[in-house]
Amino acid sequence: MTTTTSTGYLASRAPGARPLLGHVPALFRDPLPFLRSLAEQGDLVEIRLGPQRAMMVCSPGLFQQVLTDTRHFDKGGPLFDKLRWFLGDGLGSTPHDVHRRQRRQLQPAFRPDALARYLEVMAQETRAASSGWQDGAVIEVEQHAYQLIARIITRTMFSVDGSSAAVAGIAEAYPEFHQGIGRHMRSPSRLLDRLPTPANRRFRQACSTVSREVDAAIEARRRGGAGTGHDLLALMVREGLSDREMRDQVITMLTGGIGTSASALGWALFFLSRDPALAEAVAREARAVLPAGAEPGRDVLDRLDLARRVVMETLRYYPSAWFYSRTVTAPVELAGRRLRPGTAILLSPYLIHHRPDLYPEPELFDADRWLPARRAAMSHGSYIPFGAGARKCIGDVYALTEITLAVAVITARWRLEPLPGPVPRHLLEPRPWTVIHPAPLHLRLHRR
Repeated sequence: MTTTTSTGYLASRAPGARPLLGHVPALFRDPLPFLRSLAEQGDLVEIRLGPQRAMMVCSPGLFQQVLTDTRHFDKGGPLFDKLRWFLGDGLGSTPHDVHRRQRRQLQPAFRPDALARYLEVMAQETRAASSGWQDGAVIEVEQHAYQLIARIITRTMFSVDGSSAAVAGIAEAYPEFHQGIGRHMRSPSRLLDRLPTPANRRFRQACSTVSREVDAAIEARRRGGAGTGHDLLALMVREGLSDREMRDQVITMLTGGIGTSASALGWALFFLSRDPALAEAVAREARAVLPAGAEPGRDVLDRLDLARRVVMETLRYYPSAWFYSRTVTAPVELAGRRLRPGTAILLSPYLIHHRPDLYPEPELFDADRWLPARRAAMSHGSYIPFGAGARKCIGDVYALTEITLAVAVITARWRLEPLPGPVPRHLLEPRPWTVIHPAPLHLRLHRR
C-alpha cells in the first residue's frame, strides 16, 4: 500500500515478503531488478530483512537528507556491521565524530597538488600493463583491471617504485581478498566463514599477504621517516597515528579504492567494446591529448572530455558503491514517517541512477547524458556514485582521474571486441557483491 504523506513524499511497504525471510531471497537472488522495482513503490519503502524492518530510500531528496543529516543518521546497519569486522576503525567504518577527525588528517593526500603528483604513476602503470598485451590475444578484462588499479593505488599510497614487493604482493592477492570480503558479507553465518573450504582458504591466504605487505610498508616508512613525503603513509606518520590506526586506514583505502575502480574500469571497457564508433572517438581524443610518451598535465581530466563522460556514464549505469546502509541515531521524521533509533536505512545509488523519471531510457548507455546542457538539466542529487555530504568518498576525484586516464591510454592503443558468436546471457549478467562486478568477461585485443 502506498500513501502520500504531509511532506509530499510517497511511503509504502514493499510487496512480496516471504514468511520469516521477508525480502531477503529477492534481495540476494536478483538484487538489481528488485531495487529497480522499489522505485515504483514510492519514495520511502519499508522492506523486511528477515524479522528486521528496514527503510529503503528511493528518491534523491531523501537520499541527500540521510547522507547530510549527521545528527540523526550515522554509519550502521546490517551491511556496515559486517564490513567493520574487516576494516577495523578506518575512515569508511567509524562513527561521524571520529570520521570527521580522521578525514581532516587524511585530506591532504587527496588535494589537487597531491593528485597532480600521482598522474605520472597512473599513466606509467597503464602504459606498462597494456604494452605487454599481444595482438589477437583474449584477455579477462576485470582481472587485468584489478592488477592495474592495485598497482596504481599501492604505488601512490606507499610512494614506491613499480618493482616494490608491496606493489607486486598486493596486486597479486587483492582480487581474492576483495572477492572474499564480498562472500563473507553475504554469508548468513560466521560459522560458514570458518569452514576450511577452498574459497575460505584462498581468502585467508590473501588476507595474510595483504596484512604482511601493509605492515612491512608501515615499518619501513617509520624507519625511514616521513620527511616531506606526500604519500598517505608519510602523512599518517607526521600526524602521529599508531601502527594499528595506520593499518586500518591503509586497508580501508585499499578495500575502498581497488575493487571499486577496477570494476568501473572493467565495465567501461565492456561498454566501449560494444560500441566501436564510440571507442574510436575516445581513441582519437586520447591520441590528441596524450601523444606517445607525453605525461598528463593537471588539466588532463578536462581535456579527456569524452573518456571522462564514458566513465561518468559507467558509474551511473553500474555505480561501484551500489548499496549501503545507515542507522537512525535519534528520533527523526523521514518522508512523514517517525523513525526510532536503531532503524536501518538502506540506500542504493543504483536504484536512483535507474529511475526513468530522472534518467530517460535508464538501461541505455549514453555518454552524451554528460554533455553540459543535458547535465545542467538533471535533478539535484540524482547522480551519487561517490555518495554525498560529509562522508562523500574522499578519493572521488582520484578515482575519476585514474579510471579516465586508464580508459584513454588503453583505448588509444587497443581495440577490444567481443568474441564471435552469441554470448550466453548469464555471462553478461552483473554480479553484485561488494561492488557490481562483470561476470568473467573475455575480450579480444586488436592493436590500433
